[in-house]
Amino acid sequence: MPLPRLVDLGELGEGTPLPEHSLAPDIMDVAKFIGAAGFAIPIFLDPVAARATGLERPLIPAEYKSAYLLAYLRQLAKPNGRIVRLQSGFRRPDYHGNRFTIGGQVTRVEPVEGVREIHLELWIEQASGDRSVRSSAVILLPERA
Repeated sequence: MPLPRLVDLGELGEGTPLPEHSLAPDIMDVAKFIGAAGFAIPIFLDPVAARATGLERPLIPAEYKSAYLLAYLRQLAKPNGRIVRLQSGFRRPDYHGNRFTIGGQVTRVEPVEGVREIHLELWIEQASGDRSVRSSAVILLPERA
């Protein structure tokens, strides 16, 4: 899932919104992911198993959503930044085929020993407007010349 270059974090300040990225993973996307990750839990692929646990239909694994958040951060940190932390809280299920959007904002920018420490609030928002994932992240970027 290559993302386009998102934004120059060097130009952002506290409270600045980050660009949004939307996606709608389907059952094949999830199957490839869990196959590569080496785990096959039925509620991620099997509608009958999902319904048996009280779910509407198969879920998108939290690890899948974390991978997208990490890819998003990598794009933000390009070319010379480093991701220091990503912490996420998973609040609601996301289901195959539903569109969701990754977004966020800068919460703080601090100079720290020759780099800029960029603190971010990130989220995954469902089409309904509900946020299924809330995250915080820190990226280190070189000082601007």
